[in-house]
Amino acid sequence: MSWVEWLCLLGVASYVVRGSFFVLGAWREWRRDRAAKGVAPEGELPSVSVIIPARNEEQTIARCVESVMASDYPRFEVIVVDDRSTDRTAEVLQELQQRYGERLRVIHRREEPRERNLQGKAGALHCGMEQARGEVAAFTDADCIVPPTWLRAVVAPFRHPEVGFVAGLTVVSGRRLFDRIQAAEWLLLGAAGGAGVGWRQALGCYGNNMAVRCRAYWDVGGYARIPFSVTEDLSLQQAIHRRGWRMRFLFGPEGMVSTLPVATVWDRLRQLQRWGRGGLLLGGWAVGFGMTTVLFWGAVFAALLAGEWLWTLGLVGCRLVADGALGVLATWTLRRWQLLWALPLGILTLAVVELVLPFLVFLQPRVRWKGRTLS
Repeated sequence: MSWVEWLCLLGVASYVVRGSFFVLGAWREWRRDRAAKGVAPEGELPSVSVIIPARNEEQTIARCVESVMASDYPRFEVIVVDDRSTDRTAEVLQELQQRYGERLRVIHRREEPRERNLQGKAGALHCGMEQARGEVAAFTDADCIVPPTWLRAVVAPFRHPEVGFVAGLTVVSGRRLFDRIQAAEWLLLGAAGGAGVGWRQALGCYGNNMAVRCRAYWDVGGYARIPFSVTEDLSLQQAIHRRGWRMRFLFGPEGMVSTLPVATVWDRLRQLQRWGRGGLLLGGWAVGFGMTTVLFWGAVFAALLAGEWLWTLGLVGCRLVADGALGVLATWTLRRWQLLWALPLGILTLAVVELVLPFLVFLQPRVRWKGRTLS
């Protein structure tokens, strides 16, 4: 065999190992989630504080709050943190308060905190946690919609006293081709985070669909004590995990959240840059995933330059099968069959993103998001 063929064989082998890690981890967590299904008696249900950070969300915040208020959960409050919005968000929230009364509390965050750890969304969430009265805090974003079953689903794992952190899958709505590709990408990345939980590793989650035991949040000192990260969801997940609390991940449709797509490719790249920057928190795991990426693309380029078309197709096919298996598992558990056709496109676009993401992350260390520059 030539060195190109050996490199291609190594690229295939490394990606098979990577794909197997994610698929088996997701399968383990899905089975654990399925085995734990069951509704606790009403008297055992903990009180919940739903915290929604909002910055310039006049177009979406009402829809989000209405979806949470439609929950079938008996004991919850909703706290919206208006994070220095410059549009009509405050006015919309005032109208919502008149409609829902004491069930909805609004906190107006008017100044940037002095503590670096509390800049951006992390600070808004911390403001909400300081006012929360519930035993469990559930987080979602202002551009999201939750189903009526969401609170029961995210709260159920907290029946076990050692569980401190719960997350679930988020899907992207929209009918454009670009929206469906984003939906496939979110599904793949979310399932990968769930696979990490399946192996009892904190590898990522979506901050618009997670919940924490309030005692676990304050056990780690909250965001005031957690080093700042542009991916505040991952930093909180890791802090609670390191403290010894258990994690759970929800794969069923009952705990699924729907979010809006970004409008342009550039917005999507900025979103991925933020996630990639925060992904540096993974340390050795990030190095390991990076090595499989280098081996895969090194093999692809070597095969192309050498005219080894069968090896090139084999490498691409290997990736489609490995990542596709994870996507099909997530699609099946959510019963979102309409996303199956978009999975190959999502897999290929994420593969291309791997090539440009290092440049976006390391050449542009500052992250621009929601009209603010974070670093």
